[in-house]
Amino acid sequence: MKFVEVSNSFLKEIILEAENKNTHLEHLEDNIFNKGYQGAKESINYLYSLHEMLEGNSKTPVSMTTKWDGAPAIIAGKDPQTGKFFVGTKGVFAQSPKINFTEKDIEENHPAEGLQDKLKLALRTLSSLTWNTVAQGDMLFSKSDLKTTNIDGEECIVFKPNTIVYAVPTDSDLAKEISNAEIGIVWHTEYVGGPMLADTTAKFGFDSSVLGKSNKIWHRDALIKDFSGTVTRTQDESNVIMQSIKEADSYLKNIDSETFTWLEKGNDLIGKDFLQQLKAHVNNNIRAGAFDEPTKFAQGFVQKYIDFMQKKIDGYKTQAKQDEMTDKLVQGVKFIKEHVPGIVSVYDLYLKIIQSKVMIIKKLETIRQLPTFKETDKGYEVTGEEGFVAVDRIGNALKLVDRLEFSRLNFGTGIPGK
Repeated sequence: MKFVEVSNSFLKEIILEAENKNTHLEHLEDNIFNKGYQGAKESINYLYSLHEMLEGNSKTPVSMTTKWDGAPAIIAGKDPQTGKFFVGTKGVFAQSPKINFTEKDIEENHPAEGLQDKLKLALRTLSSLTWNTVAQGDMLFSKSDLKTTNIDGEECIVFKPNTIVYAVPTDSDLAKEISNAEIGIVWHTEYVGGPMLADTTAKFGFDSSVLGKSNKIWHRDALIKDFSGTVTRTQDESNVIMQSIKEADSYLKNIDSETFTWLEKGNDLIGKDFLQQLKAHVNNNIRAGAFDEPTKFAQGFVQKYIDFMQKKIDGYKTQAKQDEMTDKLVQGVKFIKEHVPGIVSVYDLYLKIIQSKVMIIKKLETIRQLPTFKETDKGYEVTGEEGFVAVDRIGNALKLVDRLEFSRLNFGTGIPGK
């Protein structure tokens, strides 16, 4: 199954927090937990398509964007209802929309002073672009965020919008463009349709050239325009990636689809807490800097669930409710222990999919948009970009992130992953 066949069923389901809005993207591997056996098949088919794309043999219209580490997320453009220019955060899609047409709107909708300043800057500057649509981007810098420092003997302009430090040599044309700008932003999503902003649909892979240019603004889109000659790989590297994907595929084919039924049964018996705690247990591994061995993971999930439920029980004031939840805890623990072999098998596949995904990410990281570093006590160390987003022909998207590496940047554990 090729990418385009997967997209209609798989990619449309990964935008979770607000229908058709780019508020949250799922990781490739988490589709196993979300959709069980079918989700695992789709993830592996997706890996095949990504490998095909890197090989330059893809006949399916897949595009790729760089995931920039900017903050805050800025949504701006022409309000479909009023035709007026506005700026905002993801709050523009809230049940009570926070859409800002004036600085007074910003002050009322966003009491945090730092965010106010950035939104006011965006309102003043971005209005000078040509707006016939609504777009979302990540703010990279304001003029006051730009610093000059020396990295490996070269003077650079640096800015750190969030976790990653971006650096540009001061004697470059790009540095001059950035220095002259009042704001820097990278666009990645367009919102199309109407008649109201709430009715629009997210379309990933936005080409920001339609916005025109302004001396006040350094802006670009996140699209990687061409893979030809930019992703370097040897035939051996290509073979290793393909072999890794095939191993995951073979492992899945040797698992009975019934092995995955514990995911559905867990949701039925335990409720939404089951899947939430399973994902939380994975994220605890990531924050710790390593993925557990599958058997250890399954055993650890039992204790994770007990701790979670005990905290809920302790929060209830009536004995009747405590007894009810205690009974639910006992049933849940019994269920999880009975299905440890299934958890082990599914999590083992989960790790195999991650292994293949990270190999692909490492090759994509050879495409540098800007030099990226992490700031340490000893200075600046080279690091990869935050990740990538694969975009299908109709604008749906899925993020590809080396979660262990990015966790190390955020939490500073320094513990090597497996």
